[in-house]
Amino acid sequence: MRRIIASPLLLVVHGRAGGLIPAELQDLARQLEEGRGAPVGLEALTAGEPPALPASSSATPLLLVPLFLLPGSHVRRDVPRIAARCRQCGPLRSLPFLGSWPAWQGALAAELAALKAPADAPAGDGPWLLHHPLEGPLGAAFLAHLEAVTGGRCRATPYTAPNPADAPLPLPGPALPLALAANRLTDALPSPLGVPLLQRPRFRAVLLEALMALP
Repeated sequence: MRRIIASPLLLVVHGRAGGLIPAELQDLARQLEEGRGAPVGLEALTAGEPPALPASSSATPLLLVPLFLLPGSHVRRDVPRIAARCRQCGPLRSLPFLGSWPAWQGALAAELAALKAPADAPAGDGPWLLHHPLEGPLGAAFLAHLEAVTGGRCRATPYTAPNPADAPLPLPGPALPLALAANRLTDALPSPLGVPLLQRPRFRAVLLEALMALP
């Protein structure tokens, strides 16, 4: 029986200052590379220069995987720009951004359902999804959809770095940070609330299963 050769992956992530890629994303890439038997690249938007692309061919085109949770400017502008650059180097297939995947939204719904609201909390006071502010009708429509399918309530939360002189981030009730990997928002949240999604078993399992199954 002929063995199917997996395509290389390019995971596009936001990254931290200076192009730093959080450890949970590096671990994900290593596990995928070992499990798929094909190269897995990581490109951080905060990096000064893009990395070398994994080799691809007509039989195994490069798969571009945008690991973003909201349809913000990175999905609408940066990802198409990266895709155009990749197509100059070889065959390419691009997946929708992670936050739009039904399996991912199902995982959000399950995680939010597991959060327990205080017995005296007002009706409709959570659980909350803390997310980076979005602008425009597309952002508003996506957040409304996310609330409908997950049962949570979206709350715009600026990604400000923690400062000892600042007051703690006010929390209206049970909440989940809509952050795939460690960033300024998760830094500003108390433990265990500030654990990013990829460090939570449910989300890591969903993402690994989906990416391992790609051709």
